[in-house]
Amino acid sequence: MTAVKTQIWLEPWDISRRINELGLRLDLLHNIVRQVIEAGEQATLHHAANAEGTYRYQEGVYALRKAFVGDKWEISRENSVETIKNDKLKIKVAFTNVDLACNHEHDPQPRSKKGEGAEKTCSGNTPLLPNETWAKYARPENGEWKTFYLMVDREGAAELSQPVVSEETFKSFIERIFLTDSAEYRHTSSGDDGTAVVFDPQISRK
Repeated sequence: MTAVKTQIWLEPWDISRRINELGLRLDLLHNIVRQVIEAGEQATLHHAANAEGTYRYQEGVYALRKAFVGDKWEISRENSVETIKNDKLKIKVAFTNVDLACNHEHDPQPRSKKGEGAEKTCSGNTPLLPNETWAKYARPENGEWKTFYLMVDREGAAELSQPVVSEETFKSFIERIFLTDSAEYRHTSSGDDGTAVVFDPQISRK
């Protein structure tokens, strides 16, 4: 099987088409990003240091399920990873906070380590080439379940992307769908003294 470069979708028409192919809706994904940012902005200096990231994660999981679970999508907690899944399309979608999204020069990395559960959940995304080439290449579709993550960074940039999980992080990507890096979603509120709290939550690894 021939390895291929990571596919990056960034033109509006390509993004809309690909999101539709995945059985999702672009407008609903944008709404989820807004909700995630607003949830994080509830954190103040009186909250625990990891509140901002935790609030975002909890809202991301909730909003994703609220928007899509129904006739085609259902809740899944296989391997102790919180996702939604579509049995017909064999697709799972999870949420994660990342360091930087929608950047051509940098693959997004999770703000909390990814454990064995995430690696198992993303096993259908496993690359074909050796470790040293993972940063640039991944294998074509293999007929197994595909797992995507809705990734939102601190500034509000977001992408829906299919990662390879290994060694507690994202090693490479099958594809990346750039949703938005718009200032509309940027973090604007602050803590009680005018200073926003930013801390990477360390949720128990799954």
